[in-house]
Amino acid sequence: MDISLVTAEILGVYLIVSGLFLIFRGKTIPHLLKDFFGHPAIVYLTGIILIFLSVLLLIQNNIWDGTWRTVITIFAWLVFLKGLAYIFIPGTLQKMVSKKIFGELNLYGLVAVIAGLFLFYLG
Repeated sequence: MDISLVTAEILGVYLIVSGLFLIFRGKTIPHLLKDFFGHPAIVYLTGIILIFLSVLLLIQNNIWDGTWRTVITIFAWLVFLKGLAYIFIPGTLQKMVSKKIFGELNLYGLVAVIAGLFLFYLG
């Protein structure tokens, strides 16, 4: 099986589950983020894990041909940048999360579910 198809299915399931969580349990996000950023070692380890996983994806699937495979490459680069941010600028990330974002979690969840269904369907 092509690595792009497997990656599309994995990202699709992740986005569907994350989107449903935002829709149904989004009110718990502020508490989760407060606890998460309160533990610098966990933030650092999360950054390392995100970098590791995104580099694995980029080594296998760094495709810029304008097809759906490019979407996976963009996701991998975004995850890589997020991992770097967790390591080098966690305070800035914490400040970027505002109450304005919390009011629109249902919309973000819906977008995530739709994107996840699209990627899962492609896989």
